[in-house]
Amino acid sequence: MKEGLLSGTVCPVATQDVSTNLKNRNHAFKEYGYGPPNPEEPNDSFWLKKAKMYNAPTKDIMGMRCGNCAAFIQTPKMMECIIGGLEKDEGENELSYDENFVKAANLGYCDLFQFTCAALRTCDAWKSGGPITKEKP
Repeated sequence: MKEGLLSGTVCPVATQDVSTNLKNRNHAFKEYGYGPPNPEEPNDSFWLKKAKMYNAPTKDIMGMRCGNCAAFIQTPKMMECIIGGLEKDEGENELSYDENFVKAANLGYCDLFQFTCAALRTCDAWKSGGPITKEKP
């Protein structure tokens, strides 16, 4: 973990280091069926494979997304870490699109596999009950 850029919050290393984030994300692609590659496309074979794995109808499996997984964290502090990590390498006069990027991808943090994650994707370790949007008391 690293110190947060905006408020002194302790941020996961993957939110602050692109190499670590990509390494962890690629591990999830390879070992845990993270995907689909482009969530905006039908991806029939991807979803059929998941349906077979869960022995459930494809339409039910297609609702199991990172954005509603119990390991998907979108607390205010985590979102600050994600946005701050993206902005840290920008120049002072550089136009920032990072907040728009985070919103467009509906990013959060996967606590299971330690990387910034797109809400429309899924993985083999999906658990109901998310996202986590409130800080611990």
